[in-house]
Amino acid sequence: MMGSQTPASDVPGAEFRARAVRTTQERRPDVDPRAIALSLTLARIAATHQHQSERLVHRERGWSYSGFRVLYMIWLTEPVEARDLARFAGVSRQTTSTVLSTLEAARLVVRRQTSKTDRRLVSVRLTPRGRAAVDEAIGAQNALESDWFSVLNSAEQAQLQDMLERVLTRIDRPAETPAAD
Repeated sequence: MMGSQTPASDVPGAEFRARAVRTTQERRPDVDPRAIALSLTLARIAATHQHQSERLVHRERGWSYSGFRVLYMIWLTEPVEARDLARFAGVSRQTTSTVLSTLEAARLVVRRQTSKTDRRLVSVRLTPRGRAAVDEAIGAQNALESDWFSVLNSAEQAQLQDMLERVLTRIDRPAETPAAD
């Protein structure tokens, strides 16, 4: 429980985040409450985006949201080296390898060694079946995302995109994190 109120598991997301910020401020008055609120909200958006995308679009197609991201990156860049997919898709190399095995078993992708001396160098391509599946899934994913962002007008969407890109650029820079207490 957070404080003496309703158990945290029963509290709506926005109220939980507000409580989390208040409780953190009470226990650590030195922290930046706005950064906490923004980070909690951003994490919730990312997790909800992935969960809803998987539930409403990808599960019925036989893959996870990670699977879709990998398929989409292949669709954008094929042929692509397997080692580059993790970076492009924003998932671990182990996840990429596992996802590729699943997608290969479903005959959506093919892997081919590109070096006789280095077995780690593998090129990945979509099969015709995989290309058709990704083309269709992109439309469904985009319809879902367009609906989500429809609460913002065009100018607000552009502003949000710009702000998120600036934050991402900062996060991607080498750490300049001040020492924690």
